[in-house]
Amino acid sequence: MSAEDFVSPLRVESQPAPAERVSAAVSLRALRVSKGLSLEDVAARLKFPARYIEALESERFEELPRGLGLKSLLKNYTKLLGVDSKPLEEALQSYVGQVEGGIGNHNSTRTLDHKTVAPLRPLAAWFWWVLIAVVVLAAAMVALSHDILPTSWLPTWLEGWFK
Repeated sequence: MSAEDFVSPLRVESQPAPAERVSAAVSLRALRVSKGLSLEDVAARLKFPARYIEALESERFEELPRGLGLKSLLKNYTKLLGVDSKPLEEALQSYVGQVEGGIGNHNSTRTLDHKTVAPLRPLAAWFWWVLIAVVVLAAAMVALSHDILPTSWLPTWLEGWFK
């Protein structure tokens, strides 16, 4: 079987009309078509809607997502086509914006300093300990009065209260 006998499962689109403006974004369309990729194929591979890719190729940048979403689309699309993403990112810097940070720069302990966490007041701490003790004693008394707990567990001086 020769290479000419192989039928590609990908749809092929025609070349862009010559009346279109030639720019970095429009050349993406020409490159995509030259590789034999349809808009739907690219959308399926990149997991971005076809309308975003069409908007990028047609220079309708106001229809694209902003920030990290656009940067991800640019990087993945140019990687799929095998070209450098830097010129396109620089051209669309006003749409991409300043994307910094990420999980690599996160430090979870910086929010747990002594200035952001209010200390528990001593009186409030005692209140909670007393409340817990009262609830435990009340539960024990109910359990003893309904014969859920044996009265033999009680000290001898308390057995008379539960007979």
